[in-house]
Amino acid sequence: MSKLTLLINKFIPQSLERKIRTFRDKNFRKYNIEKLPAEIYTPKKFYTVSLCITCMNRLFHLKETIEQNIQDNASYPNIEFVLIDYNSQDGLEDYVKAHLMPYIDKGILNYYKTKEPRKFHASYAKNLSHALAKGEVICNLDGDNFTGKDFAFYLNYMFNQKGENNIYQFFKRPLWGTVGRLSFYRDNFFKLGGYDEDLLPIGHEDLDLVNRAREMGIPLEQIQIENFLKYLSNTTKEKAENCTDTDEDYYSLLNANIDASNENIRNGKLKANPNGMKNFVVYKNFGTQAFNSKDLIEQDGSKIAIK
Repeated sequence: MSKLTLLINKFIPQSLERKIRTFRDKNFRKYNIEKLPAEIYTPKKFYTVSLCITCMNRLFHLKETIEQNIQDNASYPNIEFVLIDYNSQDGLEDYVKAHLMPYIDKGILNYYKTKEPRKFHASYAKNLSHALAKGEVICNLDGDNFTGKDFAFYLNYMFNQKGENNIYQFFKRPLWGTVGRLSFYRDNFFKLGGYDEDLLPIGHEDLDLVNRAREMGIPLEQIQIENFLKYLSNTTKEKAENCTDTDEDYYSLLNANIDASNENIRNGKLKANPNGMKNFVVYKNFGTQAFNSKDLIEQDGSKIAIK
């Protein structure tokens, strides 16, 4: 952490610092925006694509990103956004009602709320969003990420051109904020067991999945087109907020997860969650009926183990 960052953290309230940082990220970080190939709009097949978002007390990010992302991909023929409200206490539910209902009514957005979690756990939340998604292609989309215009068209193009047996990661150093933008053919995601729920709440869950996939014969391809790599940055403190009952540093959680992941891979434990993913009670699109997430998944015809 730089001396300037330490000085800012000491004298500027976090809410003001975040506003300054968001303004900088949106207006001053430079990206090389290139013309996309015309053939992405005329593929052999339009896969159904689900972009999967999770949120716990990060409404300040979603206010900036989610509607822009929906608009930038709404023209794709088979698009779904999945938003998991992971028991947010910051007004997320009211915001969705006030601003995003037209997209729910059109079938572009599916909003699921669970009232169970006290703390955020990235693997639990991401698995829930991916398991409830209906797409043949499922893609993690962090709430602080902007997809860029026609991201879904390009993602579909990659699956048409290079096949289903890949993980596509939209990432380029030093634009670290999109490292978790991983896209899978649905069957491969569940072949891997999803994100490892035995890991600590945050850190390395995405690269653990990538490394297990590589060992299982599912290669990674990085896509470095900067059109798709815009994001809002987080402080180290924000990265681990809502995750533990202590002030444990993000990097201590990250390093512990790296060690656990490496040990699992050395021991040949490539499929996570052998007894199934965690089940949640969820409410869909502001309905009053409570569902077990495993029942919704079974209704969609997916054969996924949920414990």
